[in-house]
Amino acid sequence: MEGEAVYAAIERRLELFTLAAGAAIAIAAGAGWGWRAGVAAAIGVLLCWMNLRWLRAGAAAVVQLGAAQAEGGRVRVPGGIKAKFLGRLVLLLGATYAMLVWLRLPAIAFLCGLTAVVPAIVLELAYELKHGHHRWTQSKSDS
Repeated sequence: MEGEAVYAAIERRLELFTLAAGAAIAIAAGAGWGWRAGVAAAIGVLLCWMNLRWLRAGAAAVVQLGAAQAEGGRVRVPGGIKAKFLGRLVLLLGATYAMLVWLRLPAIAFLCGLTAVVPAIVLELAYELKHGHHRWTQSKSDS
């Protein structure tokens, strides 16, 4: 149970770090390339954040189904889980198409926003190092 709380805290921080890094990306894009690039980056950040949340929820459901199946029962994957995984991809592709074709917003700024999770992961690693939460030294001291 303690492990689940640790991972839930990491996931919450990743979401916050994604939004913080995304805000910096959108501001930098707006300052460097104009307001249209800032809007494109901000939309990319929001899609990145939504994708992260949906992926987390879908992965948690799949893990629960796997645990139920490991206990010996036959498990049927609910249609809602399949719809969430497919919905994520449809939303990303639809938003990308709309931004690039209809709105003609800058693609590079949009892609920069979509990758906001990368600096968020680096921030999370720095947070874990600073607060002594890194797991590789804990596993050595436990043995």
